[in-house]
Amino acid sequence: MTTDVRYGTDMRVLVVGGGIAGLTLAGLLEGRGFSPDVVEKSENYGGLGYTLSLWPAGSNVLKGLGKYDELLGDADQFEEYHVFNHNGEQLHEYDMGSLADEYGETFLVWRPNLIDVLQTTVSEGTIRMGTTVTDVAQHADGVDVTFTDGTTGTYDLVVGADGIHSTVRELVFGDVELTYHDMTGWAFWVDPSMATTGEVQEHWGAGRFVGLYPTEDKLACFLAATAPEGTPDPVDERIERIRTTFDDMSGLVPDILDEIDDPATMWHDDFYDLHMDEWTKGRVVLIGDAGHAILPTAGVGASMAMESAAVLADELTRTDSKFIEQALSHYVSRRRDRVDTVQKKSRRLGSFVMVENYLLAGIRDQGVKFYSQERMEEYFQEFLSSEI
Repeated sequence: MTTDVRYGTDMRVLVVGGGIAGLTLAGLLEGRGFSPDVVEKSENYGGLGYTLSLWPAGSNVLKGLGKYDELLGDADQFEEYHVFNHNGEQLHEYDMGSLADEYGETFLVWRPNLIDVLQTTVSEGTIRMGTTVTDVAQHADGVDVTFTDGTTGTYDLVVGADGIHSTVRELVFGDVELTYHDMTGWAFWVDPSMATTGEVQEHWGAGRFVGLYPTEDKLACFLAATAPEGTPDPVDERIERIRTTFDDMSGLVPDILDEIDDPATMWHDDFYDLHMDEWTKGRVVLIGDAGHAILPTAGVGASMAMESAAVLADELTRTDSKFIEQALSHYVSRRRDRVDTVQKKSRRLGSFVMVENYLLAGIRDQGVKFYSQERMEEYFQEFLSSEI
């Protein structure tokens, strides 16, 4: 082996994106002796984000990082799942405890709290905030990268972990089309007394959805509605648009909507996902939403991103700079079927929950009434038990 071949502590790895996927990967690599560079385009993390569901696929990764106990201090266990129809009638209540007993707990965590935990897994100075990439040029022995601050660097591997609107993906893979799923959504905080700790409530209408997700002393509300792609959502008309959209839903929904006090602080986005035939090109790989964004209706995006980061870190510990592409091929072979399966299920679930026809929504509701605890457990077992 020549001195030009690097591995472990000498391998030069750049992680673009300091979100959940990027920080997880960087923390795992540091724990194995690597010294990755991380760039994050945001100037600071702040309090951006709402409640995430963190399934064992993600929370178990924190055990490997030695941060599981810190998660327990910042999250609530997901214990009960309640589904209501548009009139506020409970269609079914599910106990999540049996799945927790067999596979591990699922947690409800505020995204900034998870980010804070993950930040503690990387060394001070590893993350360059307010920075991303402007050019990525590959050659036989590495990747030359130019950053937004004008600096440059050469790396053995570049990891795009910079989200669904990935700059790395655009620079390396070109214009990759996202898939719109005829849904738009909003999120905001409501009175925590509207739900019990550990209890998720979802209210399903025809082409509409209202969910309540508690974490710590907070309660996040997530609204979704069917909408043509590109429908405007001006802030000064947002409250009226939401009230008009959800005006025939009753039960707790009117009280939830009354909690909206500042539309400018609400999160809003349209629902896209991303399926790519290739996640790698040469010495560049995409992970998390940059390569396989999953619809938020599934509630598994963060867990899948952390799991992908763990698999990639594992492969990188067993290779060197000469065989990076082989390691990336192994990574893809371990993740492709699982990611594709979860993504397909998320699309089917989104279509089922957001069915727009009132008659079909009524049939859906009757089906949920008879969807037993056992069938619910079977639905999640494949996701929870699959090997990675």
